[in-house]
Amino acid sequence: MSPLPTIQLFFCPLDINLLDEKTVSTVRSWLSDAEINKVDRFIQQAAQQQGLMVRGYLRSVLSSFANIEPDDWQFEYGEKGKPRLSAVQYKQTGLQFNLSHSGNWLLIGVIHSKEDASIPIQLGVDIERRRESTNIHSILHHYFSKPEEAALLALPESQQRERFFDLWALKESYIKAKGLGLALSLKSFAFDLSAPSLANLTLDDQLLPIQHDISLSLLKPTDVDELEQTNDVESCYEVSPLWQCCLGKLNNSYRFAVSVGEFAFGEKPLTLQLKAKKISWHEQIKMFIKTN
Repeated sequence: MSPLPTIQLFFCPLDINLLDEKTVSTVRSWLSDAEINKVDRFIQQAAQQQGLMVRGYLRSVLSSFANIEPDDWQFEYGEKGKPRLSAVQYKQTGLQFNLSHSGNWLLIGVIHSKEDASIPIQLGVDIERRRESTNIHSILHHYFSKPEEAALLALPESQQRERFFDLWALKESYIKAKGLGLALSLKSFAFDLSAPSLANLTLDDQLLPIQHDISLSLLKPTDVDELEQTNDVESCYEVSPLWQCCLGKLNNSYRFAVSVGEFAFGEKPLTLQLKAKKISWHEQIKMFIKTN
């Protein structure tokens, strides 16, 4: 079994106050007409500005891995909109990525398969901002699996909101890795946070707490109709050996999750190897201004 490549996580601030005329014009010059149209379709100016920053960060981060200029990257999209490099550029670079943004943070996850780019890896990342205004219990009942709901409600009330956003980040990362969007029922899989492995992830001068080896169970197809009727809900799910998932905290307001699946021809991958870096907007974009 080939070792799972290191997943590199880039934490990028989406503070629109960082924008200036030079970086805005530079990034817009990198984008395709379709991307510019998507950005300009946002009604609110702040959303347009953040949309531009997301694309600028992504293109410049990818260019740090390969001898390809930010304006030369070409993207394709899955049936439900999951972005990826064009087949030609993926074969050329071995790069796979996923991205997520919430509030004032963008998270980009990159895998660089240097030795064998013929084996695609399902990668999903998510970053979530904790919000006091979210009605967690109505969402919990409608979108979380019964094992997840039961485990959350068994916690003291003071811990339930934290667990909700932890699970939400994990579930989003798995859905994004699968690339199926909401065509994949959020009740068709369940995360168990009762016995993770604990570690720290270095981010500049910070140590971020990480929970590794989080158990993921998938709903057995034959049990879909029985789920609402049975009292033994847990027997309807089966632990998947094909996925590795982890959860971390950037700070008290933001948590992030990474899911990687079906790697190495069905053998269970090793514990995820992560590296993290915080990106400066001006330093990142201005590295490429002189070439445009």
